[in-house]
Amino acid sequence: MKPINILILASPDDLHAMAVERHLQEMNAVVHYLRYEELLNSYRIALTFDSSAQSYTIQKQNNERLDLSSCSSIWNRRPGRILSDKFVVPWLEEMVKLETQATVQGMFAGLPCLWVNHPRKDQACLQKLWQLKLASDLGMTIPKTLVTNDPALVESFFHECGGEVVYKLIAENSNKAIPGYENPRGLSTLQLRQQDLAFLQQVQYAPHLFQKRIDKAFELRVTIVGQEIFCVLIDSQSGHGKIDWRQDYSVKMEPHRLPETTARQSLELMRKLGLNYGALDYCVTPEGEHIFLEINCAGQFLWMEQRCKLPISLEIAKLLTRQEEPLVHPVSL
Repeated sequence: MKPINILILASPDDLHAMAVERHLQEMNAVVHYLRYEELLNSYRIALTFDSSAQSYTIQKQNNERLDLSSCSSIWNRRPGRILSDKFVVPWLEEMVKLETQATVQGMFAGLPCLWVNHPRKDQACLQKLWQLKLASDLGMTIPKTLVTNDPALVESFFHECGGEVVYKLIAENSNKAIPGYENPRGLSTLQLRQQDLAFLQQVQYAPHLFQKRIDKAFELRVTIVGQEIFCVLIDSQSGHGKIDWRQDYSVKMEPHRLPETTARQSLELMRKLGLNYGALDYCVTPEGEHIFLEINCAGQFLWMEQRCKLPISLEIAKLLTRQEEPLVHPVSL
């Protein structure tokens, strides 16, 4: 029987990748890893094209060779950043990175394998405002939202919402701009308070995202793998993470059944975004209304698997080996 080659774009030390790899090995799949950080220093890339054939290969310094077209599936877990050697002339370093990025994008665009998820789709999914637009178009309830660099509009929005407003970063990667020595390194969802209005002039320097704060009964993390839904109820209001549940993992968490309408909308949103994996966040009001907040195309899942005994790693392995039906097929990428 021909071996199944699976490529994981992540570090071999990634705990989530390791958990899935254990299942893949039990399924007799051959697992390969690739990290963007090592691409220029540890690999040799060879792409060839003519009118009748194409070839995409990478070769490690130890002569281990991988024909990318032989990969049945690629898990775009967390590939990292493309790095290059330092050059005396700064623009040369930037040019090397851009040329390498264009090579990787072109290489992956031509592979007819199953992606979880395709880099192009992951990149589009990072746009939170696009997520909210699609979710609203699908009939999902979203928070009342304002994105602006106009301090006067923020103040009006604050009073319109009765002083119940939260602030979030717009870009998923903005936290990476905060230096490592800063505390906190990243920004969670924050409450906009009355005393903060005195500093609203700072809003003029960049667009900011504000939302009306939702009165929550609890929150849901919904992880979708292919067409399989794993839902966890998070009793966020009983702990210190009432605004952002990630501030307190000690609260009660348990498996939960997603209502049929919300489940259908979640799957349809995944299809629209072209994803075979996604972690969606919902908050649920005391009246039972489900409010969509956002979707993370590479969200962590081991904490759910361990706390709630959900077989997410196994499901990802089954999807990668084509034992489960994907939500997005290669031909539709």
